[in-house]
Amino acid sequence: MTYERRVDRHNPSCLVFMIDQSASMSEHISGEIRISRAAAVADQLNGLIYELIQRCTKSLSEPPRPYFAVSVMGYRTDQNGKSIVGPLLQGALADRPWVWTTELAQHPLRLEEREHQSPAGPQRFTMPVWIDPLASGGTPLCDAMDQVGRLVRSWVDQYPESFPPIVINLSDGESTDGDPRPWADRLRSLATSDGNTLMFNLDVSSGDKPMLFPNETSRAMGKYGRTLFEMSSELPAVMLSAAAAQGFNVRPGARGFGMNADFRSVVTFLNVGTSVGHLLR
Repeated sequence: MTYERRVDRHNPSCLVFMIDQSASMSEHISGEIRISRAAAVADQLNGLIYELIQRCTKSLSEPPRPYFAVSVMGYRTDQNGKSIVGPLLQGALADRPWVWTTELAQHPLRLEEREHQSPAGPQRFTMPVWIDPLASGGTPLCDAMDQVGRLVRSWVDQYPESFPPIVINLSDGESTDGDPRPWADRLRSLATSDGNTLMFNLDVSSGDKPMLFPNETSRAMGKYGRTLFEMSSELPAVMLSAAAAQGFNVRPGARGFGMNADFRSVVTFLNVGTSVGHLLR
């Protein structure tokens, strides 16, 4: 169980992002940036998808290589409490459970003009967008993990020698359809020859100082935080190194878990959780 498999065309990697779309995601994320949790998650996920495409691009004269398959699954409930779980990509990629980086590069939902502050002053650039924010209903996490488990099972059956699947759940509230821990156990039990599926959880609700990559539970986590901690995988060596490079004093046993996340924490968590770029061939 080494988590060292090289990522190439024959042994690609997969990333699954589980996005809480419940009503509370319309509230502001922690920190100075006044933006909803749903908008913060969507913004950073769009940026990460763009970075993944760039990681897979060897030269400007050829399209990105299909090193990563990406699934973005949203979960919420309707006005009657019925679960709504499914792919979030729209347009030409709608209803696709898996989408390769090559296809993501070809089919953004739209392009947006953005502005970045630099020492030389405001700089305008164009940013591709694949995901829009949405916040409505409850948090059917168990149903979402059930469906994600089916996706991951299909992946490990098709690519049994690949780097293990990485599942990242971004949420701000407790499950409204039962205890999600047994579902997390089942998900993490799915494995390739290189290791078990990695399950990471980031709480984006407002609270005290952000907490990222702890080794053990604490009273400050509360019941909800302890549940997410127990659901989360330990960071393999490649991600421990990535977290240390971001300035975190992490030790073996640190888990892919965070709570009370602000905008910056979302960025850090996603970067560490997907830090397999050096494994690309």
